[in-house]
Amino acid sequence: MDFVPTRPTTTMYLLRHAEATGHDANDGLTPTGVKAAEALVPVLQALEVDSIFSSPAQRARATVAPFATAAGLQLTTLPDLREHQTSLQGHVPDDALYERRFTERNLSRPGAESFNQAATRLRNMIKSLSRRPVYAPVLATHGGLLASVLSTLYTDWGYATFIEMPRPALFKLTHSHGNIREIQHLTLS
Repeated sequence: MDFVPTRPTTTMYLLRHAEATGHDANDGLTPTGVKAAEALVPVLQALEVDSIFSSPAQRARATVAPFATAAGLQLTTLPDLREHQTSLQGHVPDDALYERRFTERNLSRPGAESFNQAATRLRNMIKSLSRRPVYAPVLATHGGLLASVLSTLYTDWGYATFIEMPRPALFKLTHSHGNIREIQHLTLS
């Protein structure tokens, strides 16, 4: 039986990882990415984040690690926060089909995920987290997974917007019992 908090979670923060050295699971952050991760500490403190969940990828974990240390919070890895898998090899950043996925949402290579499947994975994970006793969690993840949901909710959120999304990027997600109501891009300065 799932624990249902007395005060349902209504806010989550989705965080795209900082600039990374590559796209493999063990690739870390560039020196610029490390500085950006450190700069997130006061931003996340001001938002009163109370828990941290991350993709298993090193670049996502390294993006929230400075905040976890500063806040004394445990960083929990959740496989469902992994990058959108575009091929059997995992995420291929220069996949020729990537742009088409924004309009052909069921398009995928054999053994990979479509944008609709990736968005459903993230939405189901958000519903699951909404039943935990956390009230303002940060979820460190990847641009492709965020794009799959953002492009579902907002028709003007397409490939061009995805290409311009900074690393890191922070979004405030509001929901009711896990059902997404709005995702707002927060400016990091």
